[in-house]
Amino acid sequence: MDCPSCHSKLPDGAVSCPRCGKPLPDRGEPADFTYAAFISYRHLPRDTEVAQQVQKAIETYHLPRGVVAEQPDDSGGSAARPIRPKTRSTLGKCFRDEDELAASPSLPDSIQKALAQSRSLIVVCSPETQESIWVQREIETFIALHGRERIICVLAADSPEESIPPILKTRMMPDAAGIMREMPAEPLAADLRPESKDKHKTELLRIIAAVAGCNYDDLRRRERSRRHKRTALAFATATLIATITGLLAFQLHQTSEAALVAESKSLAAQALDQYAYGEHLQAIETAVRVLPTSENDQSRPLVPEAQAALEKVLGLNPDPNQPWVPLYLLDTEGDIVSFVYNHEGNWIAILDSTGALSTYDARTSSLVASGVPEPFENKKQVNPQQDWFISSLSPSALLAANRTTTGGIVAYDPLSGKRLWGRDSTYALAANSTVDASKFALLAYGTTSLATLIIKAETGELAPGAETRIAQFPRFMNSDTFCVNDSLSTAYFALENSLVTFDLKTGACQQTVVSEMPILSIQLSEDILVLTASSFAEGETDSNHIPFSVCALNVNALDEEPLWTLHDTYSATVSTKPGEPTPFNGIPQIRSILHYDQGVAILTAGKKLLAVDLESGDVAYSHESNSSIVDASPCFEDENRYAISLVLSNGQFNIVSPLFEITSNSDGCITDIPYAITGATLGQDEYGNVIAFFCTPDKPNRLFCYMYKPYYGEDFIEDFSLDELLSYAHEALEYL
Repeated sequence: MDCPSCHSKLPDGAVSCPRCGKPLPDRGEPADFTYAAFISYRHLPRDTEVAQQVQKAIETYHLPRGVVAEQPDDSGGSAARPIRPKTRSTLGKCFRDEDELAASPSLPDSIQKALAQSRSLIVVCSPETQESIWVQREIETFIALHGRERIICVLAADSPEESIPPILKTRMMPDAAGIMREMPAEPLAADLRPESKDKHKTELLRIIAAVAGCNYDDLRRRERSRRHKRTALAFATATLIATITGLLAFQLHQTSEAALVAESKSLAAQALDQYAYGEHLQAIETAVRVLPTSENDQSRPLVPEAQAALEKVLGLNPDPNQPWVPLYLLDTEGDIVSFVYNHEGNWIAILDSTGALSTYDARTSSLVASGVPEPFENKKQVNPQQDWFISSLSPSALLAANRTTTGGIVAYDPLSGKRLWGRDSTYALAANSTVDASKFALLAYGTTSLATLIIKAETGELAPGAETRIAQFPRFMNSDTFCVNDSLSTAYFALENSLVTFDLKTGACQQTVVSEMPILSIQLSEDILVLTASSFAEGETDSNHIPFSVCALNVNALDEEPLWTLHDTYSATVSTKPGEPTPFNGIPQIRSILHYDQGVAILTAGKKLLAVDLESGDVAYSHESNSSIVDASPCFEDENRYAISLVLSNGQFNIVSPLFEITSNSDGCITDIPYAITGATLGQDEYGNVIAFFCTPDKPNRLFCYMYKPYYGEDFIEDFSLDELLSYAHEALEYL
């Protein structure tokens, strides 16, 4: 034993060093060590990785049978003894402190105890090791407790000269004259530097031999012998398994084949079901999952039903029984409050009940931008469905407005989410885009007044407007009761049964009673303003005979009699999908004005669709559906021909036209989906395809998108190979 202070050789039984006089620690060693090794290292990433590697190697290694240790005897020689316990073949656990030690003059009790109960000490050596006072103290303590014989250096980086602590490079030894001198010592070391990766297994075995106290060459020889035996045993086992597998292969193949076919049919049906519910991408993913990865893939059978399902959900061939096909769906965190589609900018914007405003690429359904605009951050004591709205001002401007609490409006670039401008304490009722896409009209209110403002969409700059006093708060607050002429000189707002005219050039306002019933929508075509009006009560939405009127006014002579008036009745309907009755009152609305000859006003009321001549008031075309119309929009316009796309509250899509006779039984334009519909927007994409966005009462946070793909006959049907279908499927999943 050496003195831990001066490293001089100590006589047996010494309690203090005869050279330096310092007392010696108690070297009582436990009969059974708790740890096979204590691993001392700097807590650096490289050194920690080496320490973990050494710990794992020691703790998971199983000693071969017959390995013996060379234990020094009292005479200085060595005696062989078996070290493999009868009950287990592992060396035991290692102690590796995973926490950096705090600054302290002495080692913690837990560290000293672990050193006392460790059979050996492993020092992970790198240039930084010599800087650690704690590694130094752990080495000194171990030497004092157990001596130097069981200290192993593991080289983690650089050279031994730079990395091995000086205390392990020398030791006190007698010279030729018997005088104790500090002499060079060669510590037991293993090399685990990164550049020696090829021999890491050999070096780890060298460490294990040192920890076990056995001869390295003997251990390596027995390890090689054990590996050869294991290889032979594994080969014999594999041969046996192959023989058994060969006997059962045919039976197992038949069973597996039948199970895969059944699974493919089941999931193909599931994909079709998802497709029917508008879950387009989910349906493609399900259909692809049960098909081979290619025509050459033999890992699973090609089931015709699965291939047919994929072809169906991809919508490559128009289906005469389902001309409207799902494209994608969009999920929001809260219930959908409002949504707008701008086909020129190819984006769709959704406002949900949490106040989040999200914009999506309408072609790919990918999220473009999302955030909570300032007007919706303070959303206490409000009803988002009534108090919030968004409006498309232009392809590059989107407005968000709060009608209550603190008010406020803000404009965004929908394609980047960048805030363009905002106005606090502005209480907006409605916004109306204009022919001049750079400007829009805003209807705002004060405590007892209404005002119309013309605002530049991208800067928020105000033009002169007009304001008038009102005696009551407006009953209807939407863009259907507000419009502005093309020259931006005059705006109109329907206030109950009156029409408020805002002269935006002079600031003058005029309020004229023009209807006996509350006005529900207005639209302007040059000097003719068309309006719908109806007297209905909330408790009468199930009535089959709700009166309504449509009339045309000359805006230059509002005090005179209308140009014409059409009186009729409509009925509110109830949709019963997906189970609960869903009442829908399709209030009379002017949907569009088509400029053919003298012009045609397209309007809906309940189940009725009417096309009325602007000059005479004659009904040029009428159609009655089987449920209330949620939205209607002209499409396929060509000279004096047009068609009208419809979305009904019972989940039916249709396209009607005065050019051909339509019946619900023979019409090839109808598609039924398994949802009731509470809100919808019809439009066209950049290629002229008719598309519909809609939301449902049972999934209020989900917006669906469908497209109309007409069927032109069998000559247009294409056949697709499996590889072609899979290619289209992967493109669709990546694109959408």
